[in-house]
Amino acid sequence: MSKVTDFKMAGSIIRKICNKHNTTFVDVTISFDEEISGTLFVGKTKNISHTIFKIVAEYINQSLNIVDTQLMSDQSDRDNFLIILASNLRTFMYGDDLEENFVDEAHIMRLYQFPIVWLLLKDIICPIHNKDLTNLKIICDGNAEVDIARYYKKEEIPSDEISDESFIFVNIINNRVVQNAFIFIEALRAYGLSPVEVVKKIYSTDLYYKYKGLLDISLEDEEVYDFECAIMENLGINFYSMISHKIACLRPNFIKIAQNSVPGLPNQFWQLGLIEQMMEPTRGSDWEVYKNLEPYVKEFWDKVEDVRKKRIENGHDNGVPFNSLLRIKQRQTVGYETDPTQTIQSLLSSNRVW
Repeated sequence: MSKVTDFKMAGSIIRKICNKHNTTFVDVTISFDEEISGTLFVGKTKNISHTIFKIVAEYINQSLNIVDTQLMSDQSDRDNFLIILASNLRTFMYGDDLEENFVDEAHIMRLYQFPIVWLLLKDIICPIHNKDLTNLKIICDGNAEVDIARYYKKEEIPSDEISDESFIFVNIINNRVVQNAFIFIEALRAYGLSPVEVVKKIYSTDLYYKYKGLLDISLEDEEVYDFECAIMENLGINFYSMISHKIACLRPNFIKIAQNSVPGLPNQFWQLGLIEQMMEPTRGSDWEVYKNLEPYVKEFWDKVEDVRKKRIENGHDNGVPFNSLLRIKQRQTVGYETDPTQTIQSLLSSNRVW
């Protein structure tokens, strides 16, 4: 019998909900035919999208018995979440419209007929991991009780009438990006590789440059992002957390060195050669500096406005000379009193080294 984790997308969604509620995820057996003690009964479903929805919905409803905690205890929040989930699954799995060339009948294909997967295996995976490129058999059909894609070894096939060789079963859905992402993961398993380790190696090294390049020439921009997200949902890991390391490998020359030898600052992090692009994923909306400086900024511009008004009253033009702006700002930037009768040039001359 299948388990929740056999349906990768459903398992990923439930894990995230459990983490949000500080609860340990528990994998349970799924029953499609009858209610059995200790199993998650989802009943008969129409398609794989419906199956994923029912697994998530029933797991949440039965969570008190499964994980000893009621997930999403507020009924209104639970209903809203399930409505959004159903809508997203419909779009995610089947798109808005059916393509004219969409085939919904069972048929047999070969791995090379999925160009994205074939290129990734031929140009990256096989050379790196010293594997022979194998044109695996693909059986496409609609089966609500099997995940989007699943690899079956020869010994797991109950009858030679189904297939006389190992194959990847692929559920027929009208979303080639998601379909290819799941086929790619199952192809890695068919090649005897760990998908998590393979994808982790790609994202943590400069292999990502070639990986991303193949996706860019094969898919549209939004499809590339969807492909990567589908891979992560399948494996249940956010590989974007490795983006800093990846950029470090791809952009080794972008180093901040201006403050490398500033005396008196032994603990500055840029002495290590901080790569500016490594900071990009961690930047956020931190308003602390802005709020701390806001009083000083307001004080400065209030004084500028006062000077401007006095100049107008005295018959001068509507503006503030640059020299006046420097003197106003001087009180915020200099920690000691200066002689207002001296020019800026004379005040600066004592600090110059000729």
